[in-house]
Amino acid sequence: MKKITSLLGAALMVLVMASCGSEKQVTTPAPAASNFPCPECTATTDVFRYLGQHTATGDRQIQQARSMAATNARAELAAMVEATVKRVVDNYTSEYINGNESDFKQRVQDIARTVINQKVTGTPVICEGRMPGSQPGNTICFACVELTGKSVLDGIASQISNDEKLRTDFEYEKFKKVLDEEMSKLQ
Repeated sequence: MKKITSLLGAALMVLVMASCGSEKQVTTPAPAASNFPCPECTATTDVFRYLGQHTATGDRQIQQARSMAATNARAELAAMVEATVKRVVDNYTSEYINGNESDFKQRVQDIARTVINQKVTGTPVICEGRMPGSQPGNTICFACVELTGKSVLDGIASQISNDEKLRTDFEYEKFKKVLDEEMSKLQ
């Protein structure tokens, strides 16, 4: 869990620094800060989580900023999950598949991308909040979304089971083992 938090924190800090001054920024939870709205928004070995934010420049934009914060979180969550699944597919194919490895890898990655997009679309907002912005009248809205590794894995396995050629090369338990290893590295 500490590795996920550290890795996620480092990645998010880079994003925050790169987007300084823009309306859309991403930040990591600061558990020690009493005014932070979503301290529970940290990934675990079972769950991907991401905190998005968006700034409202007036009271009339708060609802839009809340919606944009969730949209930003979902987009970043999808990128994080896709990168993790790509590593899983790469590791799985290099360890377990012989023969036409590149075709298998490409087809599984395409299926994974489709599954991730479907799953991320329905992700729940597990925490949201707002804080005063740095400029008078501005409000920063936060939203944290989550997606379980199991739902991603089950979605990929379900799609693969519909493809006879992939099904013969795919071993669920070995793929799950590699996914679990990659998720533990995120801590």
